Amino acid sequence: MYNISPNIKLEVSRDGMKAYITLLDEKEIDTSEDVERNAYGCEGVGVDKIVKEIKGIIKVGLQEDKLKHILTDGDYNRKICIANGIKPLDGKDGYIKYFFDEKRKLTPKILKDGTVDYRELDSINNVNKGEQLAQIVPPKKGEYGYKVTGEMIPYRKGKKPVLRLGKNVTLLDDGVSVVAKESGLVRLSNGKIIVSEVFEVSNVDKKIGNIYFNGTVIVNKNVLNGYRIEADGDVEVKGLVEGGYIQNVGDVLVKRGIQGYNRLAVKTQGNVITKFIENARIESAKNVTAEAIMHSYVVSQKNIVVIGKRGLIAGGVCRAGGEIRAKTIGSSMATTTILEIGMEPELQEKVDELKEEMATIEDNLKKIIKSMDLLNSLKKVHRLDEEKSKMYTRLKNTRDDLNKKLEVLKKQEKLINEKIKKSDTGRVKVAGTIYPGVKIIIGNSTYYVKDEMTRCTFYRDEGDIRVGPY
Repeated sequence: MYNISPNIKLEVSRDGMKAYITLLDEKEIDTSEDVERNAYGCEGVGVDKIVKEIKGIIKVGLQEDKLKHILTDGDYNRKICIANGIKPLDGKDGYIKYFFDEKRKLTPKILKDGTVDYRELDSINNVNKGEQLAQIVPPKKGEYGYKVTGEMIPYRKGKKPVLRLGKNVTLLDDGVSVVAKESGLVRLSNGKIIVSEVFEVSNVDKKIGNIYFNGTVIVNKNVLNGYRIEADGDVEVKGLVEGGYIQNVGDVLVKRGIQGYNRLAVKTQGNVITKFIENARIESAKNVTAEAIMHSYVVSQKNIVVIGKRGLIAGGVCRAGGEIRAKTIGSSMATTTILEIGMEPELQEKVDELKEEMATIEDNLKKIIKSMDLLNSLKKVHRLDEEKSKMYTRLKNTRDDLNKKLEVLKKQEKLINEKIKKSDTGRVKVAGTIYPGVKIIIGNSTYYVKDEMTRCTFYRDEGDIRVGPY
């Protein structure tokens, strides 16, 4: 409480955020000895002097016009607020901004026709190496508050976010950007950002849906009919692939076997290793290894190796860029089985087509050159009019285009011939028995097995397929 004069009382609230003035009429003036007299306590003190006195006490938020109005009008015996302090503005807490869905739920995909594909559950947060995963947003600074007397009121500081980095995650030099050190699955685990290069599930079925992953996939049981895995790493299935589909960059290991239901089951840039392949189409850029291949279409850019006690190839087509090795090929029932060495046994047909096309181009070039020679003769005797001049230009452009196309075709022919030559080194090796009904193609040569043979090797020599010892 401040006594500005005998009849003017100034009061500041307990929290210092408000100031009040009270004008007392003569009846309310306290004349006792213990009241502190103010220098302006006499009647007739000027308003400006009183305002100046109050401003010496109230330094923030004073409503000076309101105060002058109260003093001038003599609004007695009322406690009136004449000043408000400034509240502090607290700082805002920092936080982590994630660039992936850290709370992803399994949601079926709605197709254009309105139907729902329950295989497409979009269950994985895939990220690539170097991709930004999160950003640290620092706390924002607050603003100080002030009591009416001018005393500063501190603000609450914003909390710094807690960033926890897990495997394959790093913080860049800017101190705020979090990126993936490897491609894989990003997730939050106990508050840690983690990028896993391996995605592990029990089954690939309606619970997990199709898998699209930038790393290695491990399936502890089976890949069921109609579901697919697409991965940038290896795929390991500890059970069966039963009507499912795998497409990946790395190797494929299926421990119990592949039942394809006569569909494409595996397309990989790596090796395929499995117990058996039945009624399936397999395409591998490297080797295919199994204990049995039955009634399937198997393509390997390197070798097809059938091992184990059975070591059986029976029915279907096996095509390899290098060798095909098995213990038993075909069956006593003369099951039709085709073995092809050299990735494209129709390569010679392609060469023939190229030669025919090149011959046509060369024939057209001869006609064009003959026409151009005739026009050149006319040009020498100044008989080449504007129309013939334009014709000459068109013929010249056509000649140049045909020459370019001819060069391209020659290069294609050269590459194919090199492939055919390489296919001559391919082999079919039989550690046990090969039965009648087997057709062997090496390069552009064909051999039909008419009699049962054991422990032998088929190879191409001087354009023919010959049989040698194992």
